[in-house]
Order: sequence, then C-alpha cells, then structure tokens
Amino acid sequence: MKFYLYIILLITVSVNAQDKINCSKCSSVLIDESKLENEDVNSLKLLKNEIYARKGYIFSNAEYADFFKKYSWYKPVNDNSSIVYSDIEMKNIAILTQRISEMSESQANENNSKYRIISKEKTEQIFTKEKKKELGINFDIWKVYSYKDKTGEYYLVLTENKYKEPADGNIFNNSIKAFNFRVENNSWIKTFEINDSKESREDSIWFWTRYIYLEDFDNDGIIEPIVIYGTSGYNGYDDGRIKILLYYKGKKIGIRIQNGILDNERNFSVDADFYTVPKKIQDKIIDQMNSMVENQHSILPYGWQKKVQKKMTFIQE
Repeated sequence: MKFYLYIILLITVSVNAQDKINCSKCSSVLIDESKLENEDVNSLKLLKNEIYARKGYIFSNAEYADFFKKYSWYKPVNDNSSIVYSDIEMKNIAILTQRISEMSESQANENNSKYRIISKEKTEQIFTKEKKKELGINFDIWKVYSYKDKTGEYYLVLTENKYKEPADGNIFNNSIKAFNFRVENNSWIKTFEINDSKESREDSIWFWTRYIYLEDFDNDGIIEPIVIYGTSGYNGYDDGRIKILLYYKGKKIGIRIQNGILDNERNFSVDADFYTVPKKIQDKIIDQMNSMVENQHSILPYGWQKKVQKKMTFIQE
C-alpha cells in the first residue's frame, strides 16, 4: 500500500513540476537555472531522469520505470551502454545533479526550517561584483546561508582566499573571512565578521561546513550561529588547529583547539562565557567536538570531557 501511495505522490509532484519546466528540449537547449529555484528534490530528480528516459534508458528503479512507461515518447533501448548523450544533455544532467546535491545537503544539515544554503546560481545573482565591493567581500564566496528569526533576515557569507588548486582537486587557502549581515529595508548591516589566516607551518585554512550550525537552541526566537573552521599542517589534521565560534546574544564566545601528534602539543582554551550559555548549546558544541575526534579531524587531550565538566578554561594533556 505504501508503495502505491508513493507512486501517486511521485506522479502528482511530477505533473505539477512539469507544468513549470520539463526536459522535452533538454537535448538541444540548456536549462534555465533560475526556473529550478522553486523545484523540490523529487521534482528535480524526475527532470534529471527524464533526460535519461528520452534516450530510452532502462530503469532498474521500479518507481521511475512505472512512471515513464506511461509516456508515448519513452522507447526503452536494448542496452543502456549503447546510449550516447550530447554535450548539452551532459551539461543539463550536471546542472540538475548540482542542484539536487545542494538541496540534499541543505536538507541533511537543516534542523529547522528557518535557514537554507543558497545555491551557487542564486549566490551569483545576489552577490554581484558591485554588491561584493559594497560589502567589502574580497575573497571567493565558498558558501552562503540564509536564515530568519524574530530579529530579521540574515545572510552568513563564508569566503576563502585560494592560493593553490592542485590537479587532485584539493584547494589550499591562505586566509578566510566570514560576514554575517542583517538585511533591513534593502540595507545590509554587518553584525559580525571572522578573519583568520594560515600560519607559516600550516598548509591551508578553511570553513568546516559539516560542523556549522544555525539554530535557535534556547527557543527564544533568535538563531545562535556556531561557525567552525580549521587548518591542516605537515601531518594533515593531526597538527592543525580548530576554532569554534558561537554568537550568542551579541557576544562572541570561542573555543580554540591546537591538535598535535605529541601529548604535550595538544591543548585547547575555552572562553569563560561558554559555561554561562544554556546547557543545550554547550552540549551541541561538545557533540561537535566528539564528532571531530570520531572523524579523525581532531586529537583532543585525554580526559578533556571531565575537565570541561569542571569548567576549566585551559585544557591540556
């Protein structure tokens, strides 16, 4: 029963989506990316698979197979490997894949409906060359978060200054900057800024977006951003440092971690104000620190959790 309900929902979503945009011309015309802004992930996946279906692709996924077989233009081939896609079709597949990836990442990271990650295309529309100059944004924009709470609408803009991009795809940054803007009557008001650079012994510095949170932790109607970035050294994460910054009621509260291979190299400092914020916020940051250790992104001093419970402001091995 659940399977058939899903099929009905899938078809309903598709019909609504394809009233606005379809892929009947995706073999010869590039998709207008601005028209994808209002599409949900399921609609985008159907559009992407429509490109395959119009080439006669045989779907192993039963939902897509059942959906596309109702169209007279769908003529399955004998062998999927015989299908050749045009350059425009490949570009359209890439556009849809990118948009699906961005939306899926946003949905995976969101813990409430009050913020979202802005797509690359939307970012370029909002942050034009002139707008970046006006706001003092000099580095490449890495990611933009849009969020809203009872105090207004905000953009958290993460930027990174690249100095090397090797063939393996890894990017190395000299420095980073983050800007938080409140938009009010078309005026952009900067509420905080983050600046840091890699040290001489470090290879790179970058924002760790997988650990960043924008959430109303204490249910007061105001979102408390947690921004995290880190560095890598000669031994990768093992000699890097990490900075965790919480913005709570107009105050910046930080935890500064120094990783190290040797016991005497590992330590971190905690701003005393960290112990005054609601326990739910403290617990979330502690959870993120535990995740960093589990993911081998950090090496923290032995017994650090108990020392945090004692409200120590400098913790070492």
